Parts: sequence; C-alpha cells; structure tokens
Amino acid sequence: MGFTEFSDYLSFEKSERLELTVKGDFADQIPLDRSNLILMAAELLRSLNNITAGAHITLTKKLPPSAGLGGGSSDAAAAIRGLSRLWKIDLPEVDHLMKIGSDLPVCINQKTQHMKGCGEVLRTINTFPKLPILLVNPLKKISTQVVFQKLKNKQNSPLSKYEKLSRTKKDWINWLSAQRNDLMEPALLIEPVISEVLQLISNQISVKKVSMSGSGATCFGVFENKYDCDLAMKMISRERPEWWTVSTEIISI
Repeated sequence: MGFTEFSDYLSFEKSERLELTVKGDFADQIPLDRSNLILMAAELLRSLNNITAGAHITLTKKLPPSAGLGGGSSDAAAAIRGLSRLWKIDLPEVDHLMKIGSDLPVCINQKTQHMKGCGEVLRTINTFPKLPILLVNPLKKISTQVVFQKLKNKQNSPLSKYEKLSRTKKDWINWLSAQRNDLMEPALLIEPVISEVLQLISNQISVKKVSMSGSGATCFGVFENKYDCDLAMKMISRERPEWWTVSTEIISI
C-alpha cells in the first residue's frame, strides 16, 4: 500500500454537534448518514473515550468513490487523526480500527507498507522511492465485496521478496513489474472498460508498469520521471476527457 500526494482533504472545527460537510468534485456522491466512514470513525472515538463533544468536519472530496483507491478508508483514518488532536485523546488500538474497515490500520500512518492477514499485520517499507504515478478511472463504481465474491482462487502465491532492494527507482520498478493484481480478472468481468483503460495507459511513452489499483476500476501507470507522467495525463485527458485522470507521486518516507 502506497500513498500519493494527490488526496482528499479534511478540516476540523469545534462544535457542539457532530456534523459533516462535503464539497469538491465528487461531493454529490458521498452519503451524509451514519454509513459514512468518517462519521463512523468519529462515533467510534466518542464511544471509546466517553466524549460528548462534537465537531464540524469538512471533507473536500477529490478522489472518485468506490474506485479501488482506499479513499473512504483514508478519509476515516484522517478523521481519527484530526479528531484525536481536536479532542486531545490517544489514537485507538488496531482492533478498534478494524471495526470500521480492514484498510484503517494501514491508513493511520500513511507510510508505504506491506499488508498481510486481513489488514492488521503491517510492515513499513523504508526503501520505497518517490515514484511518479498516473491514475486513470473511467468513472465506473465497483463494489469491492462483489469483486472478492467473483475471485476464483484466494490462495495465490505471495509478493516476491523486496527486503534487500535499494531506494533506487530502477530496482523498485523492476520489482513492481513482476507483481500482479489478482482482483483484475473478476473486476474485468464486472466492468470490461477496465481493459480499455489499461491499454490506453500502456500506449503511453515511457510507462514502466501498468496495472489496476485495488479492486478497480482505477488503473495506474508508473513512470521514472514526473515529466513523462504529466505528458501521459495530458494525452489521455485529450483522448478520453470524460475519464478521471491525475498525475501525482507516491509519497516516500
């Protein structure tokens, strides 16, 4: 799991009530009831710490929802960090975070990590470089639950070894090129347009690795330099202006 510089944004203000305001490109697609992970996270914190205080949370939604990018989970984790500061309380333990979602533990510290188990077994990867990455989504929502239901084999081989890799981009790009996403096959059955997205990214000059993010439908291309990544974004945006396309970089610690 890696984190990009392009993201949603959350801000927090003291309030007597617990309130959530959403703005941004995808604001109209975000529920404001208790099914919202941000509000679930806030209620969890209040329950664990016997807090009656509220907060006014503002979410600027820049990532498309249900896109295989972990946007909802990272927003919930950001809410926990922000409210912990606002209410001056400690961060909850991992087992409490897992009650909201299996991606919450990895999203709390925003470092490149290797996830195992159901998301609770984490190992920080200190040598991962700052890599330019192109994100492309045809603006098709895909249910992670449905993708996993259609996954035929859940006992596939693990990631290849990475512990001895240096911080060089070349080493990590070679390693990434040997990896796979087992969720791609079932995601393609649900949204065949993903194959078109993958092909269009593959057609770009200097792209080093192309795959699908999470359970889709977002796909990505890894580049060695930001100039090539920015150029690819312009090319794809020109060819498919109705798609969501962003050039960003993976944060390196």
